[in-house]
Amino acid sequence: MSSSLLQLPTLHLLEKIGAGSHKPGSGSAASLNGILCCKLLLTVIELTLDPKRAKKYSNCKEEFESIRDIILNEIGPRLEVLFEEDSIQFDKAIKMRIQRDEEINQRLKNYLQNESLKELKLSTEIPIEISLLCIRLGKFAVIVFKKGFKSARGDSGVALGSALSGLSGCISIISLNLQSFPKSHWTDNIHNQKNTLKKEYHALNNQNSKLLEELDSEAIRKSIFLAEFIDIRKSFYGKSKISHHEIENLARRIQNSLWKYRDLIWSDNTPQNVFDILKPEKVIEILKYAFHKVETLGYNEHNEEIAGIINNRDFTITISGMYKTDIVNFTTAHELGHALMHDKIELHRDIPLDGTISDKNRPIEEIQADKFAAFFLLPSKIVTQLFQELFGVRKLIIDEQTARFLNFSSIEDLRKKVKNKRDLSRIIASCEYYKYKHFISLSKIFNVSTEAMAIRLEELNLIDL
Repeated sequence: MSSSLLQLPTLHLLEKIGAGSHKPGSGSAASLNGILCCKLLLTVIELTLDPKRAKKYSNCKEEFESIRDIILNEIGPRLEVLFEEDSIQFDKAIKMRIQRDEEINQRLKNYLQNESLKELKLSTEIPIEISLLCIRLGKFAVIVFKKGFKSARGDSGVALGSALSGLSGCISIISLNLQSFPKSHWTDNIHNQKNTLKKEYHALNNQNSKLLEELDSEAIRKSIFLAEFIDIRKSFYGKSKISHHEIENLARRIQNSLWKYRDLIWSDNTPQNVFDILKPEKVIEILKYAFHKVETLGYNEHNEEIAGIINNRDFTITISGMYKTDIVNFTTAHELGHALMHDKIELHRDIPLDGTISDKNRPIEEIQADKFAAFFLLPSKIVTQLFQELFGVRKLIIDEQTARFLNFSSIEDLRKKVKNKRDLSRIIASCEYYKYKHFISLSKIFNVSTEAMAIRLEELNLIDL
């Protein structure tokens, strides 16, 4: 019997369930819901434990392995047995009823009625066991939904729904069967068990509703986030004249979106401070550009080493990794600027950039891309706040106190080193000791060159002689 039902082709089995017969009946159908839940949970567990996701989901590895073992060795096999047992047992109860209804002799009819109730008792206890297994599966489904592979939450959700469906169906079966029995110790016990099952059902159903609401809320946020970056990408397309103010506003808009939606962008290791979101390569990926870092990009026609290439024909940005981190970072942000503002550029190569080239005869696109890189990597509000935290002033000027805090013997000694504002801004950009305290320099914190940081300090009017 076991092989004749569960080993049937799916369509054939479904035809049997929907043929208007009692065999297999509703109890077997409820068990089948539990079996489906098992298979879906095993799928999500395997996807979660896949070696390529080992690091991201390492915190739930042991728990998921335990759940998998319980499903494979206990719950799944038992549900398969109960699927067959319910079909066999309910068939006995129905056949006994048929004999009862066909019997003319009242004494024998009464006997057959009692015998049919005995069989129905067993047919009522089987759904209770199926219910208990579905409750365990439902609780596992909640865990897997919350902790497992996020892209497979559709499977986790269907698994939870299947467990709830199996549980709900069994409760209905139990309630219906109880109508055939007079009140007794046995019926009281079954009623109590059924009420416990109902409480478990409502608790699981409430959790299911919350998970669905969370998923729906996340979907809405994700849609808004995607629409935001589509709009960002197109905001300057076809526009030839772009002011520095507009470029800074664009950089600020991206920074705000990165921070607001950081949990969606970085599903694991979500940034906890603003410095960790200033990743131009992440924005490049969000804009649907392929991003590659290679050892070298060779030379251009002027025999200059190439540090970055943007190809708008196949939406690819490639960065050479042969340079210092600050140059790689600035060049990447520069290429991002091209991607956002210069849609008419098909293929463009850039030499190593760190934000310090001051040639006013450079093409306007290069100046704009440099400006974007500076605005993106060095946000005015964040730079200003951190500067004031480190140096304790709104604007740093040369005086006796400044000289002393910078560890110079006197203001005259400091002035020997500072011939102009840029000299002072360079000192502050690379400074790692001030007011008797050691700290990481501004240029290192923001991962830019000393010169780029110095220029930004001057632009923000934080330095003066």
